[in-house]
Order: sequence, then C-alpha cells, then structure tokens
Amino acid sequence: MNSKILFLFILLSTLVLSQTHFTIPQNVWRLSFNQSIASGKWIGHDGEKGLKDLKYKLKGIDYSIDQYWEHALNAQEFTLEYGFSDKSTFIIQVPIVQKFNEDHAWLISSDSSTVVLDDIMKFYFPNNKSNSGLGNVTVGMKKLFIGNPAWRGEGRKYSIYGGLDATFPFGQSLKKYYPKDIDDNGIPNQFKHLPISNGVTKWRGSLFGELYRKVKGRLININWSFSLSSYNRELINPSYSFLWIEETGIDSISKVIGNAVLFEQGKQISLSIQGQLELWPKRMFLSSGMDWMKSGRDQYFSNSDKWDTWMSSNNNYDTKKTLSTQFIKLNFLNIDPFKQYGPIPFELEFGIRWYVPYLTYHTFGYTSSWLKISSYFQAW
Repeated sequence: MNSKILFLFILLSTLVLSQTHFTIPQNVWRLSFNQSIASGKWIGHDGEKGLKDLKYKLKGIDYSIDQYWEHALNAQEFTLEYGFSDKSTFIIQVPIVQKFNEDHAWLISSDSSTVVLDDIMKFYFPNNKSNSGLGNVTVGMKKLFIGNPAWRGEGRKYSIYGGLDATFPFGQSLKKYYPKDIDDNGIPNQFKHLPISNGVTKWRGSLFGELYRKVKGRLININWSFSLSSYNRELINPSYSFLWIEETGIDSISKVIGNAVLFEQGKQISLSIQGQLELWPKRMFLSSGMDWMKSGRDQYFSNSDKWDTWMSSNNNYDTKKTLSTQFIKLNFLNIDPFKQYGPIPFELEFGIRWYVPYLTYHTFGYTSSWLKISSYFQAW
C-alpha cells in the first residue's frame, strides 16, 4: 500500500468518529447531492394560513379580501467543499429548481356584488404559476477558531467556528413588464411569471460550534449556530398590483410606480440548536433540532411613496418575518475502511423538517423532506 492510499485510509478512519464535521481535513474534497421536496402555505399575522381581511375600496364600494397562497417545490442541490487546511474549508452550493408551483386563491366579501373585483383579481393574479431553473448560488468559507473538530477525536471536546458566505442571485427574478407583452387573453406575461429569486445579493456572517462526549461508548453531539444576514440594495422589476390604490388600469399604475425600483431586503438573524446521538457505532446517527429566523422590514424606493409604504407593510401584512422550524434526520455512514460496503466511501442522510405553528408569521410555513448523499475524495 503506497503512502497516498494509506493517508486516505487513515483519514476515513478518523471521519467516522463524528458525523458532524463543519470543516474537513486538508486537501480533501467532499461532494454532496441533495434531493428535496417541500410544500407550504402562507402564514399570516395571526399564525393562521392566509392573508386575512385586506380592506379595499373601489368606486365607493368597500371590500374585504382573504388571500391564500400555496407552494410546492422539487429541488436538487450540489455542494462542493474543499479543505484548504484542517481548520478552513471552502464551500460552494448550486441549487437546481426542478419544479416550483404557486397556487393563489381568494375570497371577497362585500355588501355589493363582488363579480367586478373578482374579475380584476383574476387579471392581476393568475391562480396558478410555475417555473424551474437555476437557483441562487452560495460561495463561502468556514474556519475553526477554538478547539478541535469532532472528527479528530482528541484534545478539547468542543469547537467554535466562524463562517462568511455570499449568495448571488443566479435564479430568475421577476421579469420586466412590457405593455405589449401579453397573452391571447390580454394578460401581461409578467403577471404569470413566478420568480425563483428576488434578485438581490445576500451576505452572511456566522458563528457556530459543537460540544461532544462519549457516553457508554456512544458519541453525543450538541451543535449550535448564530448568523446575521444583510442584503445589497438592488434595482428590481416591481410586482404591479391595484390593491393599494383606487385605480385598476395597469398602464396608469406602472407609470405611477415606475419601470424599476430600488429594493433592500430586511436584515435577518438566525439561531439553531441540534442534538445528535450515535445509534450504531460508526454507522448511524440520529439528530433533531430547531431553527429560528427573524427579519427586519423590507424597503422599497419607487416613484410613489404610498406604494413603497404599502409594499413594506399594510393592513394585516408585514415584510418583517418570523420563521421557526423543527427537524429530525437519520445519517448512515459507509466511510469506515474496516466496514465499508463497496469501493466508494459515502454518507446517506434522510431528513424531515416542518414549521412550528404560532411561531411563524408573515412567511411560508413549509413541510419538507430530503435525501442527501456525500462522498470524500483526496486531492493529491
């Protein structure tokens, strides 16, 4: 056995000491493929599904509108990591949206007939939209600050890391509105377009770590993370609506708002905690945890101050989001050289995530599942 094969043999032997490894050893590549499915509904200000009791007046008639959105998503994600050293790892994530669907429904209440307003709603808001394509690409670095990674299995039984990454808007953002770009029914094609990206660049700094101990021969990990995100202020194509003004003509509304607007997404703070138990030594790990995210309010800068304010927050709606999720996952390891099946070392992960009712507001509450496979390669 030459020295290179021996090194990889020793490397895989150390990796099985822990399933969680925020950084990977020097000159090692980790390639991961993740297939996920998700579905979710819009959660309003009261923790219930839908945006309720939106007030609108048209030609002196008062209306109340309840709106409901539902998303379904099938996606893949390719992740490539490289260990510059035992303490620093480069990462790039490339998502592919295979299928993204949105269903939009509403109920209109009024003392008068609702037929006219319902027809206008159908013009501006098609009941079903779909899209597919490349998602937003993330590039970043992770670095060990204090302690030792769990895969080393020596020294201090804790570690603290830092990370910095950027997510670039490679996904399709909302297409531009052109008065002559319409379908056979006269509906602008922009209204039927479902964007994959909001068109802004995200910057995130994070601090995270782990505590690990062996209890009765089984490894127990506790992982935690904290991150702050901010976004570039970018020019985007506005999403036109009539619900903020007593005017329903799209050409008039587009002139009031403008053909492009400056947009700045609200800053975000995220927290996560996870516990992990080794069920089958060096083979299987069970993990469970909770994530929490809180965002600031989005800002818009168009030709209309009224529209800017309405887009940021209005009756029973706000762009300040709160999202809480729980998850459980099972990991199977096939990277111990003494127990490995087949010629290629790999890990399998199956997980389920769901949103926490009444701890989620002004965003989509998703339920999702995923299957992930990872493998390691040595760069000689």
